[in-house]
Amino acid sequence: MVLCALVALSGCAEHRQDHAIDQALLDQGRRVFVTSGCGRCHTLSAAGTHGTTGPNFDKSEELDPSQIRNQLHLGVGGMPSFRGRLTRREEAAVAAFLSTALKRGRH
Repeated sequence: MVLCALVALSGCAEHRQDHAIDQALLDQGRRVFVTSGCGRCHTLSAAGTHGTTGPNFDKSEELDPSQIRNQLHLGVGGMPSFRGRLTRREEAAVAAFLSTALKRGRH
């Protein structure tokens, strides 16, 4: 029984650690979203931004992280490309943050 309890507890600790890593990535994504100027164009309540030029992310369709990273690289319409302006880690963080915010906004 002790072994079962240890296995169960280690699983909980692993889940907490994964959640902390995920939350750190989401927090970094929010910071990058704000400091890179995304909020000047995009409204996103999760970031406290109220831009009016680009799509309102509080009302837009859900995007997955790969779609967001692609958009960051290419830029489309009036959106500039962020290729070379963000590190891979920053791109991943913004993509994780934004895709999570879009999902949470729908539920």
